[in-house]
Amino acid sequence: MNLLFGKKWFSWPRLACLLITLVLLFWIFRRIDFSTLLATFRRLNPLWFVLAFATYGVAMVAGGLRWHLALRVTDTAMHLGASCRLFLMGHFFFVALFGAAGGDAAKSAVYSRWYGFDLARVIAAAPLDRALGLGGPLLLMGVLVGLAAATGGFEPLRHATIQWPGTWVLVTCILAAVILIAVILWKPAGDSVWARTARAFRRGGARLALTPGIAVPGLLYAFAAQLALSTVLAFNVQSVTHQPLEWAQVAWTFPVITLFSCLPFTVAGAGVREIAAIAFLAPYGVTEGECVAASMLTLFHKIAWAGNGAVVLWLEQARRLRHEHRPPQEISVVIPALNEASSLPETIRRLKAIPEIREIIVASADSSDHTSEIARELGCAVVPSIRGRGVQMRAGAEAARSDVILFVHADTWLPRDAGHAALNCLRDPVVVAGGYWKVFRERPLLLLGSRWKCAARLFVGRRIAGDQCLFVRREALEKAGGVPAIDLMEDFELCRRLRRHGRLALAEAVVVTSARRFRDVGVLKTYWRMWWVTMLWRLGVPPARLRAIYDKGTAEAG
Repeated sequence: MNLLFGKKWFSWPRLACLLITLVLLFWIFRRIDFSTLLATFRRLNPLWFVLAFATYGVAMVAGGLRWHLALRVTDTAMHLGASCRLFLMGHFFFVALFGAAGGDAAKSAVYSRWYGFDLARVIAAAPLDRALGLGGPLLLMGVLVGLAAATGGFEPLRHATIQWPGTWVLVTCILAAVILIAVILWKPAGDSVWARTARAFRRGGARLALTPGIAVPGLLYAFAAQLALSTVLAFNVQSVTHQPLEWAQVAWTFPVITLFSCLPFTVAGAGVREIAAIAFLAPYGVTEGECVAASMLTLFHKIAWAGNGAVVLWLEQARRLRHEHRPPQEISVVIPALNEASSLPETIRRLKAIPEIREIIVASADSSDHTSEIARELGCAVVPSIRGRGVQMRAGAEAARSDVILFVHADTWLPRDAGHAALNCLRDPVVVAGGYWKVFRERPLLLLGSRWKCAARLFVGRRIAGDQCLFVRREALEKAGGVPAIDLMEDFELCRRLRRHGRLALAEAVVVTSARRFRDVGVLKTYWRMWWVTMLWRLGVPPARLRAIYDKGTAEAG
């Protein structure tokens, strides 16, 4: 993929950006005493510098979350990890290709080619992401301008000589409004990339406007990203200045400077950032040398994180070469069941509404009710098994015929788009297994935030819980030795084995499960028991012993 070298790299707009950058930097360094600037760097406080670098990473994560939501409205989102990684790669493209347009185009091209999505729909997510991103600085500036006004923060500007580019700002706003109206009103025909992109943008924009559950989190992520970027500049100012600043008064300047540095006239905002910093920070007592030093440090962080994006791009390409999978098309469902006659009918009814599911297999133990009979009446295949969730899951998986096996608890309901979401997630060839986001049907206060727990469980604990409906590629399951036939912690052990062969991910759908365990035993007691059993498992206690401890706790609670 020739993105940085050869004819695809060179263009007259990029050359113009480079020349403008050089001219602006030449003008800045002519008016700054070089020895004073070096002395400013020598006084740098490393703690604030490191904090600024870490905060830039927070901005990258928030931006990745925002872009993930933009991909959702164009129906091209796979899983959160892929979106965040591609966003970081896009930051590398943004710096290397001199601007948002080139960065978004390259990022979209890579995403489309790697994961097999229509390029037009992926490209359409970019302006939707930028629209959400614009809301972030506007919200932040509104808050900080109000704070500055309340604390007298605009008093120093009365005697400052700032040349406001009012005419150019007005012209730019009018031009952006005209382009936006034209895109909204344009109804393209045909099947060209531009026509498909415009249609996808219109549909995605309408969905974004009509879906508060996407628009509101998107604006919050944009706010968080802008707050982090502004904090990076503030930390860098703190690292080089030794003058006391009234932060409540000066804070409004940082998002303004950051916004100016995003204008697509220079390389990574160099030159523009320094001029804006001098214009807005000098009235508050920050010397010109300190303004330039802080701006250059911010540029360093931007380029350093672009380097991280380049490393992620290189590593991801290498991983893809080691994981070649045929895109799966069908799913087999396995339900381990024991005395689930009351729960099965509704669960199976919802599963039958999912078009990607080929078969439903109920791995039934020696139930004392009519679990097996009900499963057969509902058109499911029934596989007899001895008692034990791991053993039952293994027996059902061995009878399954599809390339993807989905394990569902008998009291967990899947939405209609769950199959599509799982297959979308597995477009990533590095992903060998995944699960879903989860909420409870009954939601006492202590069970709120279950979706965030799913994220923490995956990205920190590196596993997916059984009631999140684990789905796995058949070939990966075979390489892992099948489902562990153990009495307890089969989901922990299976995830541990699968991680040797690839990545785990969360598909873009939400399952709804029963909180009967928490209701019967108690929320705090259940969490304590789960934590205690997990710790014992990590310490090497055999699963059979863990099952005895787990069952004893249930019996005592009952």
